[in-house]
Amino acid sequence: MQYPESIMADVRQNLSLEPDDTSKDTEIEAMTHNQILDKVATWNGLIGYGTTIRSWVKAIYGIELN
Repeated sequence: MQYPESIMADVRQNLSLEPDDTSKDTEIEAMTHNQILDKVATWNGLIGYGTTIRSWVKAIYGIELN
């Protein structure tokens, strides 16, 4: 799946890359959705909240993110 550039930039930075460094994009694209959410949440200051965010989405919207 191709993620939006804003998501890719957050994941790249979480991996200690520059936001526009595409050198690890193949590995990023191979990550699970849960891994991507965890990295984006962590980069944005929600360290360790990936599971919590997924549970909020399920509780509020009735959508299970797996």
